[in-house]
Amino acid sequence: MKLKLTRRQFGQLAVASTTATAIGLFANKILAQQPSQKILGVRVGDLGDNDTNTNLDSDTTDLTDGSATAGIVPSTLQTIVVQSFDIGSQNVTTVLTTAPILEAGEQLSGFVSLTDGRLVVAATNVNTSKKKDQNVRLIFLKESQSVPVSGLKNNEVLYSLVRLKDGSVAGLIGKINGKPPSRIVTIDPNTGRITDRDKIPEQKRVTAIGQCPDESFYGITTERAGETYLFQVGQEQSIKLSFNGVPWNNGFSGLVCTSSNQLIALGARRYEFPKRLHILNKDNAQIQRIETVFDVAAITLA
Repeated sequence: MKLKLTRRQFGQLAVASTTATAIGLFANKILAQQPSQKILGVRVGDLGDNDTNTNLDSDTTDLTDGSATAGIVPSTLQTIVVQSFDIGSQNVTTVLTTAPILEAGEQLSGFVSLTDGRLVVAATNVNTSKKKDQNVRLIFLKESQSVPVSGLKNNEVLYSLVRLKDGSVAGLIGKINGKPPSRIVTIDPNTGRITDRDKIPEQKRVTAIGQCPDESFYGITTERAGETYLFQVGQEQSIKLSFNGVPWNNGFSGLVCTSSNQLIALGARRYEFPKRLHILNKDNAQIQRIETVFDVAAITLA
């Protein structure tokens, strides 16, 4: 069966295609003007993830009959994979795969690169017997070591990690079900201890935070229907984000601010996958998509 389009329908499709192409070119132009910078992303791997060096030495040969491993019980732990996104070239490369360290039921919610080069993720165990008792820990990826996060209230989890201009680390604390209120805390990555830093209005359901070089904090907040807003912490006013003229409806799972004060968020629209990076315009609330796929759970500046 042949599909026939009216002249009006054909014109609408042509306009939509032209608009999408123009937005893509505009996003590429913005990226080309950015100084060379990389964004790191983290995702859950598996025991068979071998696309990069795990820094593990092995002298074991591959025995096809399996006799050497017949009595070994497979580990239930998973690896964690770190990938790099070059803002200028838009190249994605895998830079690290850890030893199996992520436990069953743990989810990655935050990621940060410390000033000394250490890479840290926040992992929450969502399979605990009591919902009010959520176990959260900080995992040092290169060292394959972890520390528990202390100071959380019942039903609270750690949603974001941010390296501040002074080198310290901040985090976004919220309810396990995503409902407000949320709060911004300072975290000692070596001990996992948190202390309150900034308050967020109780009505805001915040999913990610980021700090720009001018020390302004920005946050992503969503309403029940999914409408997504950008706001500056400390100011009540929020602006509704839109993509291709349509309100964004699914929040974002990560937010960073480049050295040129450009906000970049990680996410995808509802029922859409995989995730990509998006440029957020702080002035007019428009979103420009970076078409190169960067399907990770959390992001940080390298």
